Amino acid sequence: MEKAQLFPYQAPRHNDAYVFAQLRKLGMRPTSARVCVLQVMHQHPDEPLAAEQIFQHFVEIGLSVSLGTIYRVLNEMEHSGLLQRERRADEATAKSRYRLAPEVLPPSSYAFCCRVCAKVMVVADKQFSETLYQQARSAGFDRMLPQMSIQVVCNDCA
Repeated sequence: MEKAQLFPYQAPRHNDAYVFAQLRKLGMRPTSARVCVLQVMHQHPDEPLAAEQIFQHFVEIGLSVSLGTIYRVLNEMEHSGLLQRERRADEATAKSRYRLAPEVLPPSSYAFCCRVCAKVMVVADKQFSETLYQQARSAGFDRMLPQMSIQVVCNDCA
């Protein structure tokens, strides 16, 4: 898979005011690096990202942010509760990867995830979310719904 397919540029799903508010709520100044990293994380809510992947995304869209700055911002956001860090034991290098903390995700968004290519499509349809929540709740699956992803095979991979 080509790198351009991994991170095609997308307009932020959350406007700057939303991202700024999240940072200010935690007492963090909304610097350009923090805002950009948080926007990338919101663009990939179900995909844990390594610092190098975020750096590559910035390179592809023409942003100049050092890898060291990205690591520092990720650590700050982890300590503030915006991100969660994970390490995969099955990887030889065991690089840290980061994802949005469940409390940060909007409660009305869910993701369709392709099992083959890992493409993610976030759905923020209020009616769909309410129906899904009602169904999940009636079946006893209402805990941690902001983390929910629906595993599918996309049309490109079918």
